[in-house]
Amino acid sequence: MRLTTIFFAFVNYAFNDKGRRAGKATLFHSLRLTEEMALKQKYLTKSQKLMRSKNEIEIEWDSSLSHTNLIDTPDGIVPLDNFSQEQREQMMFEILQPETMKSADARKLGQDKARSKNKLKEWIKAGHFCKKGIELVDEIFSSDSLINVHHAAYRLNLLDMKRKAQRVEQLVNYIKAHNALLDKPNSLNSVNFEELLFKIPINNQIGTDIVSNEEMMHAMKSFLQRYYPDYPIKLMVLHHDERLPGEVTGGHVHAFISGKNALTHQYDLRLAHIRNVNAYLFGREGVDADLLSEKGRLNREQAGDVAKHMQEMFYEFVNEHLFHPKNINAAFHPESVRKSEKRKQMRREAKLAKRDRAFNYHARLLENVNSLEIQLKSFDGKISERKQVLDDVESKIINVSESYDALTIKHDALEQQCIQQEERLSDIEIVVQQNQRRLSKNMRLEQEVDERLSTKIKEEKKIDASILLKQQKHTELDSAIAEKQSILERLSVMTTKALYPVHKMLEHMNNRLILKGRAGAAEFMQHIIKAFSADLPAELRKTLIKITSNTGDTELENALTRKDSQINDSLDM
Repeated sequence: MRLTTIFFAFVNYAFNDKGRRAGKATLFHSLRLTEEMALKQKYLTKSQKLMRSKNEIEIEWDSSLSHTNLIDTPDGIVPLDNFSQEQREQMMFEILQPETMKSADARKLGQDKARSKNKLKEWIKAGHFCKKGIELVDEIFSSDSLINVHHAAYRLNLLDMKRKAQRVEQLVNYIKAHNALLDKPNSLNSVNFEELLFKIPINNQIGTDIVSNEEMMHAMKSFLQRYYPDYPIKLMVLHHDERLPGEVTGGHVHAFISGKNALTHQYDLRLAHIRNVNAYLFGREGVDADLLSEKGRLNREQAGDVAKHMQEMFYEFVNEHLFHPKNINAAFHPESVRKSEKRKQMRREAKLAKRDRAFNYHARLLENVNSLEIQLKSFDGKISERKQVLDDVESKIINVSESYDALTIKHDALEQQCIQQEERLSDIEIVVQQNQRRLSKNMRLEQEVDERLSTKIKEEKKIDASILLKQQKHTELDSAIAEKQSILERLSVMTTKALYPVHKMLEHMNNRLILKGRAGAAEFMQHIIKAFSADLPAELRKTLIKITSNTGDTELENALTRKDSQINDSLDM
């Protein structure tokens, strides 16, 4: 599996002046605000001297590659160039949110609210409020929505208490401060929005042909939707113009999420970080996990742990959903790399403007120019070498040119000889062609004679074969006739022999009929019974019995019937 490193970081921008200046600066960079209208907007400080010029801004990226920058919209990922400078500026102001009050004003309102609340609590503790007054004050203290100051003052005025005007005044002061701070962060140090950055360093040589810019944006969006679903994504852009024109690496995602929880309306993004880290640690280590306090009060070391574990969460997420399906694994830099002087310098310069960093797009351009200059010098040396070779070749050409004339004369003489030889060859070819034509004609005649002879031979063979076939059929017919005559003769002999016993029986039966009732009839009856044997077919025996029945010789009929039964019984056994 291919190994890579990634860069993942997040920065919070508060509501205070410093946070708004820094947030505005990063949004200028992220939205590529370069038009004169946008440049008139002062950021970083109010001082004009800190205002960057157009050239200073454009040196952070290559404007000719702006078409490769992307932005995530409700309609999908589209080029950032689809939006005008005015539209981008409007996006910036929507993310920053209008500055409703100055830090000093917010601080004063907070102090007034706390002072009035403490005073009212002291009076309640001292027993200066009646029961209904205490209930009214507790109701107001527990409210997190807009309070009608006039209605509250009217209700308190109805109650009987000492120094009523003073009590009402403090309650009104509390309500006014409460309403002024409503839907505002508890402190201007609260997070207004957070920027998250995801980049695959160019030294990993993983370009858009392996991991596309859109896939990087989808991975970042999926990560935020999974771990921070209640904190809306205000902006997500991908820059791919901080590179050299021929490169396909360097794409990186800037995502901006709101610091305000969309469900609770509280600015508690820091607490969400801690909750996510605790859930991650508990899932990894179980009950042995060293969880952080979810009250939000962390020391420097604990805050560093939050950042560290968030990076671990992001590494695991992109490995599972982006890199591993592509046979890539993202891993942290070795300790030696993290502690190198280069990394220390990069961390020190992280808060500087990009133009002031040692490792930025402008520095890469300079490195590329230096590299090109070195290549140019190398080419100059090679050109000098090629020039020397060219001089040598030209000298050889001069020498060759001198012998060229002599070779030309010799060539002309040889060419004349070739012409003469070609003429002789042409005459020979004419004679050869004539001979070939005569030979071809003779060959065609021989071929025609051969074809005619071949046809006649084939016809004679067919006639011979037909005669032979007819002779064979004639012989076969003679044999068949002789065989059938022999069969007829045998059948005649066999028929005579087979019918002889029957003939004798019929003859005896006739004689018995003639002698019926006289001497000698019984003797013929014995001859008939003796001849009536099993050698006769069953059908013939039945026929003889039927003939006897027709003659009216009952005695003979009964005798033959009994013998026929005996014959049948013996055959069945």
